[in-house]
Amino acid sequence: MTRLGVASASYLIVVFIGSVVVLTGQKKALSPIANNNEYAKVQVKSDAHHLSSCDEKVLDNLDKRFDQQRSERQIVMNTSMGDRVSFDIYEPEATCFSEERFGSDIRFSAFGDGPKFICGVDFIAHQTAHRGKKCLVYSVGSNNNVDFEKAVHTFMNGCEIHTFDPTLSTPFVGGQYATFHPWGLGEDGVEARARGKVWEGKSFETIIRELGHDNRTIDILKIDCEGCEWVTMVPLFDLISSGKVKVDQILIELHIRSNTKLKDFFSGADKAEMRVFHKERNGWGCQGKSCVEYALVSETFLREANMDSICPSKEFEEADGKGFGNTTNSSGVQQL
Repeated sequence: MTRLGVASASYLIVVFIGSVVVLTGQKKALSPIANNNEYAKVQVKSDAHHLSSCDEKVLDNLDKRFDQQRSERQIVMNTSMGDRVSFDIYEPEATCFSEERFGSDIRFSAFGDGPKFICGVDFIAHQTAHRGKKCLVYSVGSNNNVDFEKAVHTFMNGCEIHTFDPTLSTPFVGGQYATFHPWGLGEDGVEARARGKVWEGKSFETIIRELGHDNRTIDILKIDCEGCEWVTMVPLFDLISSGKVKVDQILIELHIRSNTKLKDFFSGADKAEMRVFHKERNGWGCQGKSCVEYALVSETFLREANMDSICPSKEFEEADGKGFGNTTNSSGVQQL
C-alpha cells in the first residue's frame, strides 16, 4: 500500500480512471495515490463545501477507459463467444458516480422487483428546479404498479411523466403522477395481443410526434414490455444517432430471444452513443436468468452527471444547501 503524506488543512478528491476515491475525515491534504500515473486531484474549499477547480481531463480519461471497454466488447461480439445466446458479454462499461436504485417512497430504499438504476437523480432534479428545464419521463409497461412514477414525482421535482400500457383491465391508478396512454409500443399499425387485449402498435417516432415532444429531451425512458423491445429499440437508436430524438437514459428489461437480436440491440446502442452503466439479472421472474435489466446513459449526459458529482455546481449547492435534491418521502418525512 502506498504511504499517504499529510500536509495542511483542506480536502482533496482523488479521481482515478474508472473510479472515484474521496479522502475525507480530518481536514488535511493528502498526497495523491498514483494509479498508472493517471489521476487528477481537485482542491475543495472546506469552508464553502464546493470544488474550486475542476479538470475536464478527468472526464476525458474516463471516456477513454469507457471507450476501451466498449471496443473490447465489440470485438468479442464478432467471435464464437458472441454467437452464443447469452447476456454474459454485455457487461457495464461505464461508471455513473451518482447511480442509485430508484423507485420507492423512501429514497435509497428501493428494493425488490420494479425499481430501476438511474444516473444523476439529484442532477436532473436540480436542473428542473433551478434552471427551468422541464424533465420528461416515459414509462412503458405498467401493470398498474406506479411506484416508479410516484418516486419520480416525489424526488425529481415533478417531472412530466407519461405511462403507456394497452393491457390494463382496471383504470390506471397513477393519475396524480403521470398521464396515462393505453397505447402499445410496437410497429406502427401492426396488431398485437396480450392478457386478453388486442391493439395496434405505435412506434416511438409516432408516440413522440403525437405527444408533441419532437423537440424535447426524454430524460428517462423506462421500458418493460415483455418482448416489444426487439422491434422498437433499434429504430429508436437510429432516431437518436440521426439526431432526430434525444434520450438521456434508457432503463430496460431485455427478454432473451436470440443472439442476433442481442447483437442488433447493443450495436444500435453503440451507434446512438449510449453507454451501459448497470446490469442486473431479474431474480423475481423469468426463471432468474432469461430476463436482464440494463441501464444505459448517453455519453453527453454521463459526462454532465459525473462532473456534477466531482464538481457540484455552486448554484445548486447554494439553492438547497446540501448538494442533494428532494429527499423527503411522499408523507413529507425527511430521509436524510
